[in-house]
Amino acid sequence: MAGGKREYLTLRQLQEVSLELLRDFDAFCENHGIEYVLCGGSMLGAARHKGFIPWDDDVDVMLLREEYEKLLALKPEVWQLGQRDLLSARDRTFARDFARFVRTDYGKVEEGTRDDDCPYVGIDIFAIDYLPESDEEFAAQVRDRNKYRQLLLTCASPFNTGSTFAKRWVRNILRPFANAYGKYRIADAAEAVCMRYNQGPRKDIGIVCGEYGTRERWPLSAFHPVQRVPFEDAMMPAPADYGTYLSAIYGPNYMEVPPKDKQRPSHIRAYRISDEAADEREEA
Repeated sequence: MAGGKREYLTLRQLQEVSLELLRDFDAFCENHGIEYVLCGGSMLGAARHKGFIPWDDDVDVMLLREEYEKLLALKPEVWQLGQRDLLSARDRTFARDFARFVRTDYGKVEEGTRDDDCPYVGIDIFAIDYLPESDEEFAAQVRDRNKYRQLLLTCASPFNTGSTFAKRWVRNILRPFANAYGKYRIADAAEAVCMRYNQGPRKDIGIVCGEYGTRERWPLSAFHPVQRVPFEDAMMPAPADYGTYLSAIYGPNYMEVPPKDKQRPSHIRAYRISDEAADEREEA
């Protein structure tokens, strides 16, 4: 930041900053015996582009619920990395039913999201849960979780924001009630829905807290053993049969590059936080 004016990163610069963060996350997990894999657009990018999807601006990873719990318990060790943090609803630092590994030396501005929701560049971390055998039960589980998701997004959004007039109107009506109830209580309820069937049959798994609804379902047998695949100039972990996972999420033609009008541009503007400001945040 020069003269008090923010200088936003280019998309490629943001990808490079995110890749450095992913390297740190990978080393941390390896040092602590935590198994995770790429997911979503990051896994698709690894398969199709051997790195970031050219127009993508974030990193997504997933890990089995038991590994997720181990990771969250290691937050004090994350602080020792310097300018890194692990945010989640568990310690009331991030009101979602997933976690985020962030670097506090880079801030971000995200359209439609309050600046204080999560102001740092980070990696989204999703827990994989076990799913019911019944498709109907799974669909109901996804619907229940999505109700809480919409409330969380409402809490995180500024006044009068939304892609349509109806969405803006509904959010404006719901926001004071959702905030009064408490965004972290909502996040806790959402996470409880995600874990609803973890004591049942361990045949199929999925990210109930993900963005793809009932497409987030694939057999546990496709997960292990985890392998390493090229991602930019690194080798990152992927499910044993990531083709089955990607086909479930994106369809059987996931290797085909979409037309230009379907290539979504960056929705995040990132900038470097001054060293002085970052140091003050670390000391706080």
